[in-house]
Amino acid sequence: MKLSEIKIATTVAIMQSATTKDERKSLTVSKDVERQCEIVGKHLGKAFLLECLTNAENCLDDSKKFTEIMKQFEKIGARFSEVVELD
Repeated sequence: MKLSEIKIATTVAIMQSATTKDERKSLTVSKDVERQCEIVGKHLGKAFLLECLTNAENCLDDSKKFTEIMKQFEKIGARFSEVVELD
């Protein structure tokens, strides 16, 4: 499925879970939503790593790109973060 389709299906599942009176069904939907989010997270994590690897290769092959990313890196520094803000 496309990410946009997964987002729609997950949103509707959350809506159904919030409005159902059947606790067992609600719990099942909650588990399904949680699992779907884990799957998407793994996929996006792999896509993020692949993008970083590709960018690194391009920067090592192109001195202009290397210089540009190093200027950006000077502002950021070598940090690790558990908090992700969307650009």
